[in-house]
Amino acid sequence: MRMIPASLVRSFWTLADQGVVSLGMFAINIQLARTFPSQEYGTFVFFLSVLLALQVVNVSLIQYPLSVDGTVLDPTKRRTLAGSAVLLTAGSLLPLSGLLALVGYGLGMPEMIGPTVLYFIVWQVQEIGRRGLMAGLKHDQALWGDSLTYLGQVVVLNLMALGGHLTLERVFVAMTGPALAGAVVHFSILRPGFGGLSDLPAVCRRFWSIGHWALANNLFLMLRVQSLVWLMAAMDGMASTAAFQAVVNLVNIANPIIIGMGNLVPQVAARGRSAMPDDGGAPHPDEKAWLAIRGYVVIGAAPLLVYYSLALLIPDQVLHIVYGTASPYANQELPLRLLSIGALTGYLAEMVCSYFYGVQRSQFALVVNVVGTLAVFAAVGPLAAMYGVAGVCMALLFSSVLRVGAAQYYLSKTRTAHVAR
Repeated sequence: MRMIPASLVRSFWTLADQGVVSLGMFAINIQLARTFPSQEYGTFVFFLSVLLALQVVNVSLIQYPLSVDGTVLDPTKRRTLAGSAVLLTAGSLLPLSGLLALVGYGLGMPEMIGPTVLYFIVWQVQEIGRRGLMAGLKHDQALWGDSLTYLGQVVVLNLMALGGHLTLERVFVAMTGPALAGAVVHFSILRPGFGGLSDLPAVCRRFWSIGHWALANNLFLMLRVQSLVWLMAAMDGMASTAAFQAVVNLVNIANPIIIGMGNLVPQVAARGRSAMPDDGGAPHPDEKAWLAIRGYVVIGAAPLLVYYSLALLIPDQVLHIVYGTASPYANQELPLRLLSIGALTGYLAEMVCSYFYGVQRSQFALVVNVVGTLAVFAAVGPLAAMYGVAGVCMALLFSSVLRVGAAQYYLSKTRTAHVAR
């Protein structure tokens, strides 16, 4: 009997793991959107966007280098590298938590500082354990801790809502317990090694050399979306932020595919690039990496076409099913259509950028995302003033189209250089 292709097996576990993460966050957002008034749900969205912005530092400078370097090491060396990544994560927590506290004080919400800082610290510990497993392409094992974390959060929040105990200040506290349990599971499987403390400065320099382009790139990528949350809050208040996020929630249903493939492609590209020696008759290493990831990109594209076609054709029914016909978010058909087209085109740009990460050409991904972010900044002001939430979604669609064009330009440029060789 013919064996199942390795690419299909890896894709399944990658999508299953990311599916649990995205399903959990989707369910949390829907639960809170249906439970809280728009003002309170918008406040939750605002603080969550700040947490995501702060996480960019660890994703870029620690988690991404661990994924690239760790995937080509033997298990013993990978665990040692993961231990160094854990220590670097611990060192980042104090300054990042300090920035989060400043945001709370700046908004005049000191009561939110303790819960959000606590959750952020535990979440980062859980996340580095997860990424350590993913560095060895062990997405099937990461699934256990992620299920406990994200599905556990859904269960806890629903129980609190049923008991009438769910308040804005308690949300992040409730999310901390399952995240801690997930971290314990991740670390029990990963078993990071902490014997190489003398190598920590060298690891830090290596991670910086790999991750500094990714940091700049991810900052622009983060600003492209998260700044819109902050803009809506500044222009129209937290209720408009809630309406924008309600549409984003529905588009993010497909995040297991987009993020899951984005996590897998750099590792597959890195392995494909180093799979064979580069001699006179072999393809260029970057070309080998591209050939290695093409099947994964196609696997991810098929279900995206199905879901976003539904969002385009029957957006009113999708909104009513999720939020109810009496919801303040039930009339956002045009924004949902616009973001669905933007997400579908943006998938292509994301996959090419993920390929750039895997072949350590993050500077190309940076240019792609700078183009997208500048496009949003240029268009969102007048469009938001004229059309509100729909105008913000128009700006994002415009940005996605430009990102695809820039990604294709740099991809063709690198591949042309290979042929010229």
